[in-house]
Amino acid sequence: MSGIGKHSRSRASSKRRIPSILTSTPPDSVSDGETRTQSNGGVIGRNQLIIGGIAVAIVMVLVLVIGISIGINQGKKSKQTLPETQAQAYDDLQRVKDKPTNSTEEGGLPAYRETQRNSEAPTVEIYEDFLCPYCGDLTRALAPTLEKLQEARQINLEFHIVNLYDTPSTNRYATRAANAVAYVSEHDPKHVTAFVGALFAKDFQPDAVHYKDVSDKQIAAQAIKAGVSRDVAEAAVKAPYASFISKATVYDTKRKELFTDMNGSKGFFPPTIRINGKVSKLNTTDNDGKIIQRFITNLGLRIPDVGVPSELPTIGPDTSYED
Repeated sequence: MSGIGKHSRSRASSKRRIPSILTSTPPDSVSDGETRTQSNGGVIGRNQLIIGGIAVAIVMVLVLVIGISIGINQGKKSKQTLPETQAQAYDDLQRVKDKPTNSTEEGGLPAYRETQRNSEAPTVEIYEDFLCPYCGDLTRALAPTLEKLQEARQINLEFHIVNLYDTPSTNRYATRAANAVAYVSEHDPKHVTAFVGALFAKDFQPDAVHYKDVSDKQIAAQAIKAGVSRDVAEAAVKAPYASFISKATVYDTKRKELFTDMNGSKGFFPPTIRINGKVSKLNTTDNDGKIIQRFITNLGLRIPDVGVPSELPTIGPDTSYED
């Protein structure tokens, strides 16, 4: 392949977003208490923002940049070289040895077993970071609807969890949480959407600026609360998928089909939703009802149709929706 995975699709623009000016080299291990090296460059992260939140976003950027500049890898200073092209980043992702057996070529984590994939339903991809506050807003608004749609096989849902917000001061929480989600997607995909929702719960999601340590035990507890068995939850926080998450994150930052324009900047800005390959303009500054209504309309459904297996989205598996 030439850097484009099996689900490559078109790009689209988005509104009301503010750019972040940093790129990290994510870690390849996730045990509690370690730190890592990161390097600057590129544009990553999208914060969809109301005017009153601009000051908070600026503080967050400063904290993240400082954290990246002082990162160390297991006590040794080292400099990791990021791939320069999308094709190189894709090749790096394919070379990762330990990855979920059900992951897509582009690093997606399905919320369904392959035998449950509906070839007549649209594919919905969600790109998020567990420390991103606007990702939390989006998930808290949409998660119940996503669960119903996936349970009824009205969509094929994939999560692309990135770790852009990780710094030494966050104890690699974004990587550890993403690692656990990757394992649950592989071993209990039925509950992965609920698990993602639990990690973004208002009373659980950590503050990236004023981070307070979240242990692996707490991450496992959220999985159990979401319906994951205790055995799977405890194994999930020990999974070896940190390198996979890191390489997938770097690849996403290079994927031009994910790029959007924002205040004169172009890049990959989570949270991002793609429906049949088209980047959605859903805005987290709308209230929950508007987000849900717009999302359902984009699929070609009515609100009463959500969760009804016989009512498939009219856009089907290939048609591009209209915003």
